[in-house]
Amino acid sequence: MAALAYTITEEKGFPVVRFQNYCTNETLEGLADKVGSLCDKDKSRLIFDFTSCEIINSLGMAALLETLMIVQDYEGRVIISGLNAIQQKFFGLTGVFSLSTHAEDLTQAFTMLQSA
Repeated sequence: MAALAYTITEEKGFPVVRFQNYCTNETLEGLADKVGSLCDKDKSRLIFDFTSCEIINSLGMAALLETLMIVQDYEGRVIISGLNAIQQKFFGLTGVFSLSTHAEDLTQAFTMLQSA
């Protein structure tokens, strides 16, 4: 089994999912379930930070979209931060931004969640 490419912490009262290295369906295993559990606990406003994510492949993107759809089912909100230019284009083309909001960095992401 591949090492997981994400960690989940809580900062400023919000769950923060940090993605790192190479994100595939294997390295994102369990993400949808863990985020669903957070939503069950009324933690459906999250930040997904990709600052340390080098690559996300198409199967990893499918896992991410599944997770975003779960948050949407709870009428939650995901702010995505830390994307490089290529990731930003890829996320736009795959429909990620129809299920989330883009922030330039973590500071802006926290501001967006706190003001909503």
